[in-house]
Amino acid sequence: MGSSAGSTQLIFFVSAIIISAIVVAAASQSIFQLTGGIDERSDAINEQMSTDIEIINDPANVPNDPVMIYVKNIGGTTLNQNYISVVLDGVVVAGHTLSLSGNRTTFWDPLSVLTISIDQELTSGDHTITVVTENGIKDQMDFRI
Repeated sequence: MGSSAGSTQLIFFVSAIIISAIVVAAASQSIFQLTGGIDERSDAINEQMSTDIEIINDPANVPNDPVMIYVKNIGGTTLNQNYISVVLDGVVVAGHTLSLSGNRTTFWDPLSVLTISIDQELTSGDHTITVVTENGIKDQMDFRI
């Protein structure tokens, strides 16, 4: 009788250890995924916080036909000029030409100036230009032609 009770307790003990190991394995996978997501999000926020741009045109003297906009990367992040969005008077501009000062690549280094040329003649009056970077940082300028 004594050995059968000991065997039953041993079986329950081994079963409890196996179930505990399965629970720990499942929980650890979820924890690793959660920490990986937190790391990715913190990297994105860090990049966003170190990104800044400024439209450096004189609002009273914006060239027209083509419209020329000068934007300086004043942050610490290198940006890809291919992912820049330009909005003129509330409409996304699809046909614009980009060129970087002193740089022959598509990467917009800190302190360099991006020239945006929009092949369009604006009518006299008030206008608004907005430039948005790949991670959502933007600058806006109101000007008059």
